[in-house]
Amino acid sequence: MKAQSDVALLIPGIFDRGHSMLLMQQALKDAGFSAHYIHLRYNSGWHGMEHLSLQLKHQVDALVAKHETCAIVGFSMGGIVARHYLQVLGGIERVHKFISISSPHFGSLWAGFLPYKGGRQLRIGSDFLNALNSDVQCLSCTAPVSIWTRYDITIVPHTSSRLPIGEYYEFPVKLHRWMPFDREVIAAVTGELVRARN
Repeated sequence: MKAQSDVALLIPGIFDRGHSMLLMQQALKDAGFSAHYIHLRYNSGWHGMEHLSLQLKHQVDALVAKHETCAIVGFSMGGIVARHYLQVLGGIERVHKFISISSPHFGSLWAGFLPYKGGRQLRIGSDFLNALNSDVQCLSCTAPVSIWTRYDITIVPHTSSRLPIGEYYEFPVKLHRWMPFDREVIAAVTGELVRARN
């Protein structure tokens, strides 16, 4: 069995260069974690989730010792990138805790307006998401947590942000993009990672 490291990787959402994760990164550092924002290119999703999750794999291999595991926190599309890494690229062996924040696990209506591969993959009922969700139980070893808000008008329907397994938190955050900035969301993520460490 691999040892748990204090490495926490933060994966931002679509078109996001990481500013949304800075407060969370600092909070995790204050709690004693080695928190890293993972900038994926090109995070429009133009080349698809596979292109991004392979980059995530390279980052995990570079930042986490081979005999250790890490925690992954994915915001919005970042949570789907993380799931592909976990479920398809063998990341399940390298990660002991997975948290998604407002990720479209079952797709979003708005993804239909993105006329490229990543957009097609994030649409409701896409073959890509159906394949991940058919094997969702494999995530149970990461003690998954999904965090969502019923006021989300980016992830439509908003219940798409809830994984069918693991724990979930709902917070009354008014906008999708505010989720990773929200103090309660940050506290919930920090608390989950601290408990996973103990």
